[in-house]
Formats: sequence, C-alpha cells, structure tokens
Amino acid sequence: MTSAIDAQTDRSAAESSRLETVAQPGPDPVSSHYRFVISLEPLLTVLAIVVDLVKVILLGVPLLCREVYSMFVPRPQKDVRGQVVLITGGGNGLGQAMAHLFAARGCHLVLVDIDLDAAERTADELSRKYGVAARAYRVDVSRHEQCQQLADRIERDGTGPVDILVNNAGLIMFAFVNDSDVERANAVIDVNVKSHVWMTKVFLDGMIKRKRGHIVGVSSMSGMYAFPWGVVYSATKFAVSGFMASLTEQLRIQGLSKSVRTTCVNPYYVTTRKDVVDFLQKPRFAPLTVDQAARQIVRGILRQDIVVTVPRLFGVFTRFMLFFPVPVQQLVRDYLIREYELNNNLHT
Repeated sequence: MTSAIDAQTDRSAAESSRLETVAQPGPDPVSSHYRFVISLEPLLTVLAIVVDLVKVILLGVPLLCREVYSMFVPRPQKDVRGQVVLITGGGNGLGQAMAHLFAARGCHLVLVDIDLDAAERTADELSRKYGVAARAYRVDVSRHEQCQQLADRIERDGTGPVDILVNNAGLIMFAFVNDSDVERANAVIDVNVKSHVWMTKVFLDGMIKRKRGHIVGVSSMSGMYAFPWGVVYSATKFAVSGFMASLTEQLRIQGLSKSVRTTCVNPYYVTTRKDVVDFLQKPRFAPLTVDQAARQIVRGILRQDIVVTVPRLFGVFTRFMLFFPVPVQQLVRDYLIREYELNNNLHT
C-alpha cells in the first residue's frame, strides 16, 4: 500500500515537473535579435570610424603634398589692383609698411588709427608716391559703435566697399601676470581682441553679399606657443588665432570659403616699437625688421594662405614642437630658444 502511494506521488511530481517545463516560455527570437544588434553597435561604430579614417588619409595625402610643395614653390599671388584695403593701426609701424606694399600694387587704402596725425601723414604719402586714393580715420577699434560709424563714413565718403580688411591694431605689454598693471591690461585685451571681432562683424556682411572679400588677423608667434614674458599679451594673441580659426570654419561650413578668404598672420618679434627693441636684450634669433615682416605678410595674404608665419620655418618648427610632452618643449625653450636670456630684468 505504501509502495503504491509512493509510486503515485512520484508520478504526480513528475507530471508537475513536466507541466512546469512546458509552461515556461522559450527564448523570444525577437528579443534575441535586438540583443544581437545592440551588441554589434559598438563594433559597427568602430568600423565606420576606421572607414572614415581611411578616407581622410586618402584625401589628405594629396593636400599634404600640395602644402609641402607650396613651401618651396609658393602659390601665385592674386591681382588686387583697384581693390580697397583697410588697415587698422595703419599710421605707424607694421600697418604703415603693409600700406605701402598694397599701394605699390595699385590698391586704394583706408588707414584707421587712434593716432590720426600719423594716419593722415601716411595717407598723403601714399597718394603722392603711388597715385592711389588713401583716406585716414581716427577710430577706437575696441568699441563696436565706433567701428560701425567708420563703416557708415566710408560708405558716405564714396571710398568704396572694403575688399581686404587687415586687423593689425594691437598693444604690447611685457609683464608677468602678477606684475601687470590693471588699466594697461584692460587696454591690451580690448584692443588686441575686441577690435578683431567688431571690425570683422561690421564688414563681413558686405563681403558675403558681394561674394568677395578677405579678412586678415595679425596675431603673433606668441599666439602659437606660450610667451612667459607677457602673459596677458600672449593670451590675447591666442584669442586672435582662435577667432581666425573659428571664422575660417564658419565660412567653410557656410559654403563661403572660396569667395571670402581668411588669413591669420603669426610673426616673430618685429621691431615695430622702441619698447620691443629695449626688451630683447639677448635673443637667440634676431628680430625681424618692419619691412621684412611686412613683405612676407603681404605675400602670404596675396597667396591667400590661411595661416602665415614669419619666418615661415618658425611656424613649422612650432607645430612640430607641440607633438612633444611639455617637459620636452621646456627643454627646447631652455637650450634652443634660450628664452630665459631674453630679458634678465624681469627675472624674479
């Protein structure tokens, strides 16, 4: 009797187990498919990136070869005869030297400077020597309203639309950040950065409408690598380089880069002012004269180079140096550039 009961119990347990097994749902094929697709997604993303990278390499090699070739055989310079060139800081120094070079190529000049007397003298000299139209205007280019008023005055005076805008105005300040005079630092930031933004904003729309124009930003080699002797000044030049790079990309994605060109200029030390000459006590490499810098800059603008470094090889060297860790870059500064020796008076 007990055996019969046990056998019945075993059969009932086996039947329950069988029913439970039948009742449990099997794997959902749809869910399995989704899980498989999700697991493949990272792999597909990596493959897509690899394909795009191969495309970049294939398309980039000819462009790289062209750029290397242009270092030895520069691109031809464009004809700018009859065009209007506006140069900020055009009354003295580098701006004045560039104005002479543009006038020699038949350009009409608009010279903008806070020093109106200097701008007027330069404009008169250009008119007499080259027979071109040249006008001078006093403008604080760090103030947007004065930049806008300048554009309105140029239109009223019949000077003509601006074809090439050279944002050259700038102030220099040699000082460590903790020694910087606040008022002077504010002026350096305002002129060196805001002038590029406001002047570009004022004249860019006209260039876009006419489908012709060229915007030049004069930065500095200290906008490519850190300049310890003038921290605020170097920061403003990095800002100019960033602004010009962003502007270049804006025009490119808008499909305007063929009609409105950009050039960012990065010169080495230029003896534009007495304070620069006085500061450079023991430079490893001799500073550029104003005429040397102006000639190379104008040639780069007329070649429509996006970036112009003066001297040219200094830019190649600087970019190459940035591939290395900071301690290695500092060794280069100490042993090759000998930056520490530039001015012993600022040592603390």
